[in-house]
Amino acid sequence: MMRMTLVFLLLLPVLVRATPDEATLKRGEYLAIAGDCSACHRNPDNGNPFSGGYRISSPLGDIIATNISPSRLNGIGRYSLSDFRRVMREGRRPDGGYLYPAMPYTAFASMTDADIDALYNYLIYGVPAEDHRVPETQLPFPFSVRSMMSVWNALFLSQEALPAGSPDQISTTRGEYLVKTLGHCGSCHSPRNLMMAEKSGSFLRGGEVGSWNAPDLTQAHLYDWSEQALTTYLKTGSLPGKAIAAGEMGTAVENSFSRLTDNDRHSIARYLLTLGEAPAKPQALSAPDKFNVVSVESGPAATLEDAISGNHLSGAQLYNAACASCHGAEGEGTHDNPQSFPRLTGSSAVIAADPANLIMTVAEGVNRTTEAGHAFMPAFAHQMSRGELTRLLDYVSTRFGKPDQSVTEAQVEKVLLQPKNNPWLQRAPWIVLCLLVLLLICLLLKQYRAKKMNR
Repeated sequence: MMRMTLVFLLLLPVLVRATPDEATLKRGEYLAIAGDCSACHRNPDNGNPFSGGYRISSPLGDIIATNISPSRLNGIGRYSLSDFRRVMREGRRPDGGYLYPAMPYTAFASMTDADIDALYNYLIYGVPAEDHRVPETQLPFPFSVRSMMSVWNALFLSQEALPAGSPDQISTTRGEYLVKTLGHCGSCHSPRNLMMAEKSGSFLRGGEVGSWNAPDLTQAHLYDWSEQALTTYLKTGSLPGKAIAAGEMGTAVENSFSRLTDNDRHSIARYLLTLGEAPAKPQALSAPDKFNVVSVESGPAATLEDAISGNHLSGAQLYNAACASCHGAEGEGTHDNPQSFPRLTGSSAVIAADPANLIMTVAEGVNRTTEAGHAFMPAFAHQMSRGELTRLLDYVSTRFGKPDQSVTEAQVEKVLLQPKNNPWLQRAPWIVLCLLVLLLICLLLKQYRAKKMNR
C-alpha cells in the first residue's frame, strides 16, 4: 500500500498540470495571434478558430489542418509540453508520425523555449475544448508515406536559434524573429524548389500562393516604402497608391498583423527594409492621360438585352459602370483621409508585370475588417463574362498602371482556372521511377549483349 502511495505521489506532478497565471495565458494568446494559428486550424463549419478541418490546398493535394483545441479525444489535450515542443521544432507527433510542412514547423523551430511554452499553456488552458474529429490527410502515393519526411527534414529543416528581442522596443532583432518564426513570412513570400522547400538563398524574394503572387519583400520591391507606410499597411491592409491586402494577405492582416502591437509592426517593417538592395534606376510611372468622358459613354441601346448586357461595352465603359463610383473616374479614389476607397494609380497589383494579383482581386473581391474599418469590394468573377472581365482588367492595367501592359483573356483564363493541385508534381515520383526502371533495363540489356559477344 505504501509503495502504491509513493508511486502516486511521484506521478502526481505529471498527472496534474499546474494552471498557468493570467499573464502567461495572455502572452500565449498574443503568440497565437502573431503566428496566425487560426488561419489554418479554424473549423470551416462553425468558425471555431482551433478545432480544425480547414483544407489547405498544396501542389501535392489537400492537407487538412488538425484540431489543436485541448480536446483529449480529437485535439491536443493529451500533449505534454515536450510533445508540443517536438511538434513545433521537429514536425513530429507524440506517436512519432511526421507532419507535412504545410504546418510551418520549419519556421517555428527557431522560436524560443519561453514562447513555445507560453503558446502551449494558452492552447491547453486558455482555449475551450471542442471534440471535432478531423479526417486524415490523404495525399497520393508516395507522398502518403509520411516517413519520407525524415529525409526531407534532414535536408531542409534548420533549428537555428533566434533571439526574440524585446517586445517593448522597436528593433530589427525583434522584427527578424517575428518575420522568420511566428510570422512565417517565407512560407508564402519565398520561392520553393522542386521538393517544395523554401530556397534559402532567395528568402522573401517572392513566391506563389495558388493563383496569387506573394511579392518580393526586399528592397527590390519595397525600395520606395517608408517604415511608417509599411507599418500602416500591416495595421490596416491598405496604403492608397501602393497596395491593398486581398486574398490570403487580407486574411493575415485581419487576423494577425492588425492585432499586433505598434512596436512589433514597426519592428517587422524596420527589419524588412534592411533586406536586399534597391534597384539602381527605379522606373517612374507616367500619369494617366486626361480623362475623356466620351470614352465611357455607352449611348442608347438598340434592345433591352443590349441595355442590360455588358458584351458590347468597352473596358472604359465597364470601369465607369462598375468601378468609377468608388475608385474615381481617373483611378484617384475618394478624397477623404484616410481614403474609404483607395486609388488605383500606383497600386502594386495594378503596376505589376504579372497581372495575377490584379485579376484575383477583381475576380474574388475584398472583404477585410480591422480597427480601421470594414473594407469591401464585390467579387466580379460571376458578375461578368470572361470577355467583359478581360476588357475591364486591360483598361485598369493600361490606364492606371503602364500603357504597354495589356491583360489578355488567355492570362485571365490561366489565373482563374489554375488547378489547386499540381498533377505533374504528383506524377513526378512515378515518372522518376519509370525512368530508373528503364535505365536499369538498358543496363541489364547492355550487360547481356556484352556477355553474349564474349562467348
